[in-house]
Amino acid sequence: MRQLPLIFSLLAVSVSHAATLPESHSQFAFSLYSQIETEDNLVFSPFSIATCLSMVYLGARADTETEMQHALHLDIDRKNIAKTSQELIQSLLPAKENDKSYTLNIANAIWVDPAIFLLTDFRYAVQQQFKANLAKLDFSIPAEAVKTINDWTSEKTEGKIPEILHAEDIDTNTRLVLTNAMYFQGEWSSPFDPKTTQDWPFHPTSEKSITVKMMHQTFSLPYYENDLLQAAALPFAGKSNDGGNIAFVILLPKSAENFSAVATALPTAMCDWMKSLSLQKVEMKLPKFTIDMRLPLNEPLKHLGMEDAFDANANFAGIDGMRDLSLNKVIHQTFFALDENGVTATAATSASLNLTSIPEKKLPVQFIADHPFLFFIIDLKSQEMLFMGKVFQPST
Repeated sequence: MRQLPLIFSLLAVSVSHAATLPESHSQFAFSLYSQIETEDNLVFSPFSIATCLSMVYLGARADTETEMQHALHLDIDRKNIAKTSQELIQSLLPAKENDKSYTLNIANAIWVDPAIFLLTDFRYAVQQQFKANLAKLDFSIPAEAVKTINDWTSEKTEGKIPEILHAEDIDTNTRLVLTNAMYFQGEWSSPFDPKTTQDWPFHPTSEKSITVKMMHQTFSLPYYENDLLQAAALPFAGKSNDGGNIAFVILLPKSAENFSAVATALPTAMCDWMKSLSLQKVEMKLPKFTIDMRLPLNEPLKHLGMEDAFDANANFAGIDGMRDLSLNKVIHQTFFALDENGVTATAATSASLNLTSIPEKKLPVQFIADHPFLFFIIDLKSQEMLFMGKVFQPST
C-alpha cells in the first residue's frame, strides 16, 4: 500500500452548517490537547490541523471515514465540509476597509506525484472549495521534494517555519502530500508600554520560581472569574469580514494546583466562560513568551480513534478511486510569540465588547499571570479557535 504523508504547519451552505464547524474544531482541540499535554510549554493550531485533516477526510470512505469523523468531532456531511470550511475562512479574514488590522494568511496545497490520478470530485473540492494550490511533485527524488514543500511553507509563514519537513519525512513511496500553512500577526487594541515591563517571579510549581519579563497595564477588557479561574480577552486591532474581534484569551487558574481542574473542565465549560465575559477594569501582569514546537501527531490521532487511516485497512478510495493509500506521517509545527505590541503566530460574544465601561472609581481587578495558564486565539463572534496553548515556564 502506498503511503499518504500529511504534513502541515502552523492556515451556498446554510448558516447552521457553518455555525457547527467552530464547535467541532473546539471539541477536537480539547480532545487533542488531552493527548499531547506534557509538563512543558505547548502551542498548536486546531484550526490548521482540522483544516488539513478535513481535506484528507474528503477522500475517506467506509470505516476510515467514520473514524475520522468521530476523531474530528465533525457534525457536517462530507459533501459540505469543503465549502463550509472556506466560508468560515473568509469570515475570519480581516475586513479590507480597515487599514490598521491583524494579518491572517491561510494557505492550502496538495502535492501530487505524476503517477497519481485524482478523482474529479476530490480535485474540485480541494482545489476549488478549499482553494488549495495543486502542484505536481516528483517524489522519486525525496530531497528535492522536501525542499519544494519547505520553501512553500516558509513563504506562507513569513519565514517563521522554514523547515516543516525533515529528510526522512518523504521517501520514494510517497505519492501525495497535503499542507496547510497559517500565519497570524496582530497588534493589541491597547498595547503594553515596554517601559513598564520588568523582571518578575513566575512559579511553574508552588516549589519553583523563575524570573520572567512581565508586562503591565491597567485597562478595561472582557473579563470573567469564578472560584476556579480568571478569564480575560485581549482584543487585537481590526475587525473580521464577519464583524467579529480576534482576541488573545487567557485562562488563569486561581492557583497552580487548580490547573488540571481547569483543563479537565474545558470541553463542557469553555463556551459558558466565554459567554460570561463582560467589560471590567483590570490591572494585568502578563509574561512575554515565545514557543516554537514540532508535534508528530500519528499516535495522538490513533488514540482519538483514527486507527485505520494509518495502516493497511485505510480506505481513501475517494482520492484516487483505489484502496492503495494510507496516512504515513501527520506533522504539525507552530511558532508563537507574544510581546508588548501583540502576537505573531504561525496559528465572549461581540456584545461584551460594547458594554458601558466600568466607572473609574471602581478598583481594578488584579490579574497576575505568575503561574501556569492556558491561552487561545479566538474569534469572539464565531468562537473559532485559531490557536491553543499552555505556558508552563515562559521563555523568550
